[in-house]
Amino acid sequence: MNKGERTRLEILKQSIIHSSKYGLADITIGTVSKLCNLSRTGVISHFENKEDMQIAILEFGEELFRERVIKTAWREDPLDHVITLLENWADWTSEMFKEHQVSCPFIKAVVEFQNRPPSKVRTFTIDQQNRLINYLTHRIVRCVEQNKLTADIESVAIAYELYSLYLGHAITQHTAPINASDALFKKSVARLLKQYQIKTH
Repeated sequence: MNKGERTRLEILKQSIIHSSKYGLADITIGTVSKLCNLSRTGVISHFENKEDMQIAILEFGEELFRERVIKTAWREDPLDHVITLLENWADWTSEMFKEHQVSCPFIKAVVEFQNRPPSKVRTFTIDQQNRLINYLTHRIVRCVEQNKLTADIESVAIAYELYSLYLGHAITQHTAPINASDALFKKSVARLLKQYQIKTH
């Protein structure tokens, strides 16, 4: 990795942490230059414009998410896989950045941009959320195929309910001590999945 690549990586690292604290919409070339102790020119040389930089930040965050949440969640049992995925997902930013006053940068971004005029960043945030929901849906389908969860309910509906639980947790987790909110989230996931589990005799 050359100096330019190391600088770009540091920009993305500092920017995803900042976005997890304060959101993505208002992050600027000036903000990033201060975060990384670089000149504005030093930041601009790595991105064509502010929008491209914001998308690069989200792409970097998604790669971290794959490594820290998705890859480590794999279990042979499909239901265990779903449960572990949601547990990893619950507080992945705090675990990764070792800070408690952060939350999911993807949720922050989609809320910030959902009612703004069409833009490349707005499109990317929506597509990113759809990828996450689609991935979770595929995991539910695997549970249904292996008779872990009922086929009476659409897999996408179960995935949507789980995602909605995560969304609520991501927004309200700081209203309670972090350990308490995590425990409440995990119990909620367990109760939701239990109602769809196929009882074995």
